[in-house]
Amino acid sequence: MSQELTLLQYDSDPNAVVNPGVTDRFVIPAKLLYIFTGDDNFQAFIEQYEGQQLGHFDTVTKVSWVYQIQYHGQTLAVAQAPLGAPAATMYLETLIDFGAHSIIAVGSCGALTELAENQLLIPTAALRDEGTSFHYLPAADGVTLNAEVVTTMKATLTAAGIDWQAVKTWTTDAFFRETVTKVQSVRTMGCQVVEMECAALAACAAFRQVKFGQLLYTADSLAQLAQHDPRHWGSEGIAATIELAATCLVNVDKN
Repeated sequence: MSQELTLLQYDSDPNAVVNPGVTDRFVIPAKLLYIFTGDDNFQAFIEQYEGQQLGHFDTVTKVSWVYQIQYHGQTLAVAQAPLGAPAATMYLETLIDFGAHSIIAVGSCGALTELAENQLLIPTAALRDEGTSFHYLPAADGVTLNAEVVTTMKATLTAAGIDWQAVKTWTTDAFFRETVTKVQSVRTMGCQVVEMECAALAACAAFRQVKFGQLLYTADSLAQLAQHDPRHWGSEGIAATIELAATCLVNVDKN
C-alpha cells in the first residue's frame, strides 16, 4: 500500500517543467559555503572577508544575495541558506545550476543524546523523515553523505586539533512534531541529532552529481524527553563553526 503513495513515485528525469536560472543567470565559484544562520552572523562573516555580490535569488519572501570571498588563497561562493528542506533545496538547485560543484553546509542541530552544546558533528548519514529528498532519490529510509567530503572534513578538523564526532542525523520537516515516540524511535535507528535539511540537500547533491557535506554544531537538547532544553541555541559557537566549515571546503579537491 505505502509504495503507491504519490510521494514515493520517483521520477529520475533530470529536467522539469520549471528549471532553475531561466532568467537573471550568473556564474558562481565551484566551491560553495552554504550557511544556516541569522542575518547578523552571516553579514559579519561576509564583511570580515570583504565579500563581493555576484547576484541574487528572489522569492516571494526574501531577496538572497550570493557572495564571493577570498579565503585561504581560494575563491569561495557564500550563500545564506533558508530554513527547511524545501526552501533550502530549491535555492541549492539554483546555486548548483549556476556553478557550485563542491558544497559544505553549516548549521545547528538539536541533540537527541547527551551531547554538550556547541559540539562539532559531521553527519555521515541522514534519516529521510522529510518530503523533499524523495523527489531526488528512490524511496529509502536514509541517504549517505559524500564519502570524499566527509573524509576531508574529518581530516581537516583532526589536523586543527578540533574535537568532533561522526553522527547520523534525523532530518524532519516538522519541528513541532518531534514527539516522545518519534524521538525514541529514531534513537533506535542510530540518530544522535535532529535538524531540518541535511537529508534533502544530500539527496539533491547526489542527484545532480555534485559533492556535499555538512558541519553541524549542537544547539538545544532533546536528550531528556521530560523537558526540552533550549540551552543557548549554540549561539557561542556559530562564528567559529562557520570558519571551520570554510576551512574544510578549502581542503575539498585541494590535491
